[in-house]
Amino acid sequence: MKNLIIQYYIDTNLYTQPNFNNLYASPAEQYSSHSFQLYCKKHGIDYIKITKPKLGFKHPTWERFDLWIDQSWRDQYDRILYVDSDVFALPHATNIFDEYPDLDTFKAAVYKKYRQGTPEQCKEITKDISLFNDINGEDIKTKFIQPGVFMLNKKCIEDMLPYISQYKDITDDKIDDGMFLNYCIVKSGVSYKDMMPQWNFKNNGCEKFNKKSTYFLHAAGGKKHKKGNMWNLLKNIYPEINADLSQFSN
Repeated sequence: MKNLIIQYYIDTNLYTQPNFNNLYASPAEQYSSHSFQLYCKKHGIDYIKITKPKLGFKHPTWERFDLWIDQSWRDQYDRILYVDSDVFALPHATNIFDEYPDLDTFKAAVYKKYRQGTPEQCKEITKDISLFNDINGEDIKTKFIQPGVFMLNKKCIEDMLPYISQYKDITDDKIDDGMFLNYCIVKSGVSYKDMMPQWNFKNNGCEKFNKKSTYFLHAAGGKKHKKGNMWNLLKNIYPEINADLSQFSN
């Protein structure tokens, strides 16, 4: 069984929408890529970091759809784990591929924003997104994900490809790549499984989580650009990284 963990970290200025979703360079990437290189070496997993555009659509966040578009990925690997560049593998994390061995389902860490709501509440959250007009609240509640960490295999790539391949048709700038991915999960009918939340624990300060029960720590959106206890945690775990933290805001 051949497995891959892949991350994307590409200069946003090479795209037509470099400021899309306020996502820009952060020293988070240095800690993130280093942590996953150590993680992959420990567990015998291939690791790749993509640094050059391939799809070249809007913003680097859309590049991950190449994992479906380019058939060579599924020819080379049985399973692929996509990870955002502001996610950190903590040293005690187990092998995620051992934890989720099946080859039939698309997987992501459980996303409480939707799972804890009623179908009606979930539909209300998404009511202003035109892409979701014909998606019912039950599907939003049970299948929508936070796309910072997800696992692919050959079957789910094939199931989702007819929908993923339409990414260039997304011209509404209010629709981001994560929304489009959720749309494809539901519309394709791919079999979906929630992973445990410790595989994508979104947080902006280490005082709010249990380190021992967290495997992949995810800096929360724009808060990865602010000073906080999380950075002291990472500096202590990975003292060999000399990231320039001077760009952080208070």
